Amino acid sequence: MTFDVKYETGVVWQDFQHKQLIDLFSKIKEAKDNKKDQNLFRYTVAFLAMYVNHHFKLEEEYMEKYNFPEKDVHQKEHQSFVKELKSFRNENKEYSEDGANDLLTRMGEWILSHILENDQKLGTFILNKEQGN
Repeated sequence: MTFDVKYETGVVWQDFQHKQLIDLFSKIKEAKDNKKDQNLFRYTVAFLAMYVNHHFKLEEEYMEKYNFPEKDVHQKEHQSFVKELKSFRNENKEYSEDGANDLLTRMGEWILSHILENDQKLGTFILNKEQGN
């Protein structure tokens, strides 16, 4: 999976952060497939925890600022993913092939479901608000 135009929302900071997530997904997949740098697994999980906290907080600030009508649903999805990631971190403190596969599945599902659906709506909403519509 590589960052593609279909992932773009048009909101510069959101697209940049989504690209970081997709690049990280690609790196962990490559490392797993080539059986190299198992430390990348711990780095990825730690980065994801930091990423979601920062990224979700920023999105939620914009939802609040512009009174996004689907704010509650979007925030619940964020909370659910954070809870899932915490559980994953507790269960996978060290590298394992099963853990890496699970992480890739979760990241892939999140990218495809949340970014391609909900973040697209949010991005359009933010752009419209910032353009005075």
